[in-house]
Amino acid sequence: MNVSEAVSTNVAVREFRRDQVSLRDLMKILEAARQCQSGKNTQPWYFIIIQRRDTLDKLAELMKGDVDEELMKKSSLAVAIIGDPAGEFFVFDCGRAAQNMTLAAWELGIGSCIISGPEPPDRESYRVKAGRLLKVPSNLRFLELMIVGYPQVKLTVRTKRRKKLEALVFKEDFGSTMTA
Repeated sequence: MNVSEAVSTNVAVREFRRDQVSLRDLMKILEAARQCQSGKNTQPWYFIIIQRRDTLDKLAELMKGDVDEELMKKSSLAVAIIGDPAGEFFVFDCGRAAQNMTLAAWELGIGSCIISGPEPPDRESYRVKAGRLLKVPSNLRFLELMIVGYPQVKLTVRTKRRKKLEALVFKEDFGSTMTA
């Protein structure tokens, strides 16, 4: 699978088989995150692999009532994405690292889904509580969870529903039509 194919076919996976992701594949996914570009090469990311059922369930409890609660209860592997706010671009860079992980996983036949937890205004307190649960140092921030696993069913995507490129891309200033 080439990058263009991975980008155009990758979808969020929310139903996983019970078999565990191999350590070899997990390390390839994490290596893709480590190799990500970052603003000023700050590399402001850390990752916590979570596989213990009790920890996954405690994270799900923090999402009480949110749609993500059920997804966490069913997952057997999550990656916590931790950012260092000392860098100006840390949220953006952690998002880029997460995207690298999703694409590397997809290439390996592994699905993923970002779990953001409760909707605002509860999301920030959830992040603080999740950070404490995972023993994230106070100078760093728990940002998101990514659940990872082998898809329950093989997902094939031929065409994604996306806005037309012409509605998103402008030339020189916002609103100026891009012509070929």
